[in-house]
Amino acid sequence: MILTRGLVEAPVLDELFKLTSRPRPEDALHALKEPNVQDAAIAVAERMRHLAMKEDKERSIQRRSLINYRQFYVGGVGIGLVLGGEKSSPYEWWVFAAVNSKPSKKATKFCAEMRIMRAARETRCGCIGGLVVIGENQPDGKSGLLRKTLDPCGDCRACMRHPDNRARFRRNTLILTAKPLSQVRYCEPLYKMMAAHEEGWP
Repeated sequence: MILTRGLVEAPVLDELFKLTSRPRPEDALHALKEPNVQDAAIAVAERMRHLAMKEDKERSIQRRSLINYRQFYVGGVGIGLVLGGEKSSPYEWWVFAAVNSKPSKKATKFCAEMRIMRAARETRCGCIGGLVVIGENQPDGKSGLLRKTLDPCGDCRACMRHPDNRARFRRNTLILTAKPLSQVRYCEPLYKMMAAHEEGWP
């Protein structure tokens, strides 16, 4: 699988530290409003997609199972906070990038967003202030809705509402979606994205 931890996310962390080196929850919730942070996060999500496509090309030549048998690649980036070690600065920036996988028709799908949520649990990220999703647009598999860009799928939205993850998100967590290699991007609060698919958020 793709081993890039800490390297691929660096451009996003650089932009976040320009905002503040002592982030608070409100900083995490507003970070994706900044164009430079948006640009960096989209570029990182795109890089994850390209790394997956490159690996699948190599796997195909070697006749090994692919990361994604459908060749439908989605890159994602989560931006949040973890507890810091200093009393004067209780939080530190947290960024995690991921890609989706489904090696066969019978295999369980594991979305980029699901990987981000799992990483947040494992690293004790208590606040996911922003989530970036990059993928080719298609109608939503659950709601059937075709929006300007690709939203987290029905399974990912259910995963967000699951008790293991629910507390890490906020009503105003920003969801930034974009088409690959395109100027088309869309940023909205989590509750509005859920409402568009006729799903509630407490």
